[in-house]
Amino acid sequence: MRLIIGEKYTDEIRELTDLGCEIITFKPSQLLDEEINSHADISFFKCFDNQLVINSEVKWEIEPFLTDLRLVECKGIKSPYPNDVALNCALIGKYLLCNTKYAAEEIKAFCKSNSIELLHTNQGYSKCSVCVLNENAVITECSAIASLLKIYQIDVLKISAGHVALSDSHYGFIGGASGMINDNTLYFSGNISTHPDYEVILKFLDKYNIKPVFNKSRKLSDFGGFIKL
Repeated sequence: MRLIIGEKYTDEIRELTDLGCEIITFKPSQLLDEEINSHADISFFKCFDNQLVINSEVKWEIEPFLTDLRLVECKGIKSPYPNDVALNCALIGKYLLCNTKYAAEEIKAFCKSNSIELLHTNQGYSKCSVCVLNENAVITECSAIASLLKIYQIDVLKISAGHVALSDSHYGFIGGASGMINDNTLYFSGNISTHPDYEVILKFLDKYNIKPVFNKSRKLSDFGGFIKL
């Protein structure tokens, strides 16, 4: 399993390597705020074919490691919001969750050619906001996203917000603190057992035969997740 992760997230890189993952790293973008300049979900979007939409600011350094993929460059990704959310879209089965005002045209074109329906949410950090378990199930802190996805028969676990670390100024999101390594293993960056909804989360994961893996010695943190290739 190959994953793209920001190079400064050394704890996550070590843990995922120990879990058998091959890690490809990238340097922080100079055009993004420090909180998110190494977040993979800000600089990459993996289509379900061999196509990867990539932030032009990090393309030059990571391109040699992705020769088996077709890279589609996306320009203009920079802080402040909403200029930083063009690639922060969540592919959930036959749907793409995104703020359609700001989603990259390259991603919209991919969706159009593959009959993927766009689901609009006002939350620009759409990918950060959802932990996608499979094409039919997600976990989110966002009430609006939960209500929207339920309309489309997606099983949603709504959990309480404000329990994921990001910086001294802001909380992070559950999607940015986690990622499916394979069909039955969900990685969390830090101690998910401290979350007030931990038992409910475990029960939801068990429903889909998914096991969580995490390091209890670190607090639950948003690292921008990883891009699975």
